[in-house]
Amino acid sequence: MTKSASDKPMRRNTGATPYAAIWFTLGGAGFGYLCVAFFAPHLLPDFSGGRMSLGETQVMRVSSDVYDLKTSLSKLQADVESVKADVATQANQTQQLSTQLAALDDKVHAAPMQASALVQSSPPPTPDVPDFGSGASQARVDHAPDAATPTKVINATPDAPQVGAPIVTGSISKSTKTASDTDAISFGPAVVKPAPKPIGIQIATDSSVDGLRVTWSALSQTHADQLGTLIAHYADLGTAANPSYGLIAGPIKSKADAKKICKELAAQSVSCKVSDFKGSVL
Repeated sequence: MTKSASDKPMRRNTGATPYAAIWFTLGGAGFGYLCVAFFAPHLLPDFSGGRMSLGETQVMRVSSDVYDLKTSLSKLQADVESVKADVATQANQTQQLSTQLAALDDKVHAAPMQASALVQSSPPPTPDVPDFGSGASQARVDHAPDAATPTKVINATPDAPQVGAPIVTGSISKSTKTASDTDAISFGPAVVKPAPKPIGIQIATDSSVDGLRVTWSALSQTHADQLGTLIAHYADLGTAANPSYGLIAGPIKSKADAKKICKELAAQSVSCKVSDFKGSVL
């Protein structure tokens, strides 16, 4: 029995169809584009037309803002470091000034104590009184050379005085005195003229004497040309409830000189006024 033609198996056409060829060509082109984009992107044309997307613009703007913020923070940090350095320098200078003022205060307190110690330690001078009880004075009198004997002059006239002879001086007798000499000398009433008060300048006030000592130490060193030769006194200007002491420097020869010194000190921002040189030694 023979099989019909429809029962025979059909063979698959092994030839490439046009549809497969098109897909193969598109796949190769896409693979080549990816290779070029990966290994040599600069060879591909720019299809954006030179315009960036909205996301890229925002990213660039944020980056610029971040850079400006970093720059501002760097400047602020530099300013903070500069302020810290200035504060440290000022603190160091203040500490040095406090140390110098403390040393000057110690010297001022130690000076009166040293002066009083020297006065107490030095013995009073003993007068040179001769010892009359000893025989030294008598011996000097006893051993005094004898009076020189007069020298005789040969061929001298009788009226010529001898050498070594005592000289006779004339005297006025009481009878030759005039009447005006016998009159008593009369004087008028005594006139007492008060001594002029010494002049000084008041350059500071404080509630304590120790504060005036510190002020005087600083002013006498800073303004040595005007105050270097003057002496400091303190005068009580306040009351028991409100104590106040004035720093007075002097003595000064005249009020004109005092006004001149005050003018020079006022030009250097130091308060000054002419006053009597009174009070106690500072």
